[in-house]
Amino acid sequence: MRSISKSFAIPTLVASLVGLISVQAIAQDAPIEFRVVATDRNPATCRQWDSELARVHTFTAAGDSATLRTAGGITRTMTQSSPKVFTTTLALGGTNFNVVADTSKAPGTLEVAEPRAGCRWNAIAR
Repeated sequence: MRSISKSFAIPTLVASLVGLISVQAIAQDAPIEFRVVATDRNPATCRQWDSELARVHTFTAAGDSATLRTAGGITRTMTQSSPKVFTTTLALGGTNFNVVADTSKAPGTLEVAEPRAGCRWNAIAR
């Protein structure tokens, strides 16, 4: 009787581990929503972008790259700069913004910066 239960226990354990690993892989690639807010130190000229950037941005990792989709319909491919940290440049109305998504820790963060005027926005995963 014992040999029968062992023969069933090992395949069951293997199947359980495979299922657990699959769930973790799916969770890593699940979309993450961010809503950025302006930092307290933003110059007044930065307010012109607050309403566009305050809308929901959706980040989806896919291996060593990722996709950032804005509420306005802009989709950007992000490149991995270090493990689980992705970067891209986003153009809005002729202005370029540097975007960094950090999913290396929980909750993930999204930072948006316009370097010429010194504007910055931050978000924590929703």
